[in-house]
Amino acid sequence: MICLLDGTRFYAESCITYKPALRNIPLLVTAGQGISIAANRACTDLGIGKFTPIWEEIDHLRAHNGIVYKANFNTFSHHSDRFMTALEKHIDGARSMRYSVDEVFFDISHLQSINVDLNQHVKTLRKAIYKETGVPTGAGVGKTLTLAKVASWAAKNCQPYQGQCVLMSEQQTDAILKQMPVGKLWNIGRQLNKQLLQEGIVTAYQLKQCDIKTYHKRYSINVANVISELNGITCLNFSAQRAKKKQIWSTTSYRDRLRHQDDLFAELAHHCTEVMRKVRDQKTEVKTLSFFISTSKHDHCRPFYRRGEVIFASGLTDTSFALQQLRAQFNDLLPDNLTQQPIYKVGVGATSLIDAEIKQFELFNCFDNKDNLNSTLDQLSDRFGKGVIGFACQQRSYQERQGAIDMLELENYYTDINELVVVKCI
Repeated sequence: MICLLDGTRFYAESCITYKPALRNIPLLVTAGQGISIAANRACTDLGIGKFTPIWEEIDHLRAHNGIVYKANFNTFSHHSDRFMTALEKHIDGARSMRYSVDEVFFDISHLQSINVDLNQHVKTLRKAIYKETGVPTGAGVGKTLTLAKVASWAAKNCQPYQGQCVLMSEQQTDAILKQMPVGKLWNIGRQLNKQLLQEGIVTAYQLKQCDIKTYHKRYSINVANVISELNGITCLNFSAQRAKKKQIWSTTSYRDRLRHQDDLFAELAHHCTEVMRKVRDQKTEVKTLSFFISTSKHDHCRPFYRRGEVIFASGLTDTSFALQQLRAQFNDLLPDNLTQQPIYKVGVGATSLIDAEIKQFELFNCFDNKDNLNSTLDQLSDRFGKGVIGFACQQRSYQERQGAIDMLELENYYTDINELVVVKCI
C-alpha cells in the first residue's frame, strides 16, 4: 500500500504559519501582479479561488478586508524542507519519495501486513505533522501510486471523506472512480483528456475498463500504465533517489519588458547561473546549452523570437565558462532595436545532459571545470542565501514597477540575519 501525504493550501498556510494573526483573514498568494497561485480557506469560502487573475478578485477581496502576499519562494522552500523532514522522521525506515514541494509518497505495506489500522495510523501522522510544522495535510492510500493519487483527490472532493481516504476494497475504489473526471487522473494531460472525451470516456472508471493493449497502441505506454494501475497492477515505482532530469530550464516573463542591453544580459546571466547550479546539484554535465529571447504576442510591435545554442566538446559544469559562451553569442540574439521591440520573455536551458557519475573520461581532455570554485560559490549561496555572491555580469537592475495592488511579503527568516524573528520579553 502506498500513502500520499500532501500539504493543504501549502503556500497560503505557510504564510499563516509565520503570521498566525492571518488565520481567519482571506489571503491570496501571488507570484507577481498577475495570477494568484494559492488561496486560504477563508478566500475559498468567499468564492475566490486560486489560478485566477488577481485584478478580477481584488475588489471582492478588499471588501472583506482580505490581503495579498507576494510569494517568497526562498522562505517557502525552507518551510517545505521542514515539513518533509518532520514527516520522514515519523516514517523512518519506510521507502519514501519527495514528489513535489508539498507531496510525499511513502510505502506502508509493512503496516498492512501486521494488521495496523491504516486509517488511524494516517490520522495520527497528520496530527503530528500539524503540531510540529503548522502545515495541515491531506492523505490518500491505495495499492499503487495512481490509486494513491485517486484517494488523495477523493479525500478533498468526495463525501464522507474529510481530508483522508484509504482505498481498501475494489467496490470502494470503483465508487470513487465513477465520480472522478478522467482529466483529474495522474498522467492524463489536457490534450489526452480531450481525445478521451471524444471517445466518450468521461470518468476514471470508464478508462479502467479499457483494454490495456489497445490503448497502448492507440496512445502510449503511459496510458497503458494508468489503466494497469487503476486495476491494482503496479507499473510505476519510486525509490529514495529520483531519476536525474534530462533537461533543465530557467525562464522568466517580464511585465515591464526589457529595453536595455545591460538589463537583458544580466537576466540571461542570472538564468544561466541558475541552470548551471541545478546541473551540478544533480551530478550531471552540460553538452548543449540553449538560450532564447522573445517579445510578447500582445505587444504592438513586430514579433521577435531568436534562439542560440552552444555545443560543448566535453561535459560542462563551470558557470564562468558558460557565461563567457553566452556573452560571445549575445549580440547575435538581439533584435535591431530593443526600444521598439522590448523583450518580454527570456530563458536558458541545458537541453543535453550527461551523467557525471558514469561518464567516459578522456585521457587528453585537460578542460578545467573549476570544481572547487563552483562548489565554494554553491556553499556560500546555501548558507547565506541566493545572490550573496556571484559574477559581475549577474548584477540585476530590472525591477517591476509597483502595481496598483498592495502586497505583503514574508521575510527571509532562514537566510537573512537582518530579517530574523525578534522576540521581546516584557
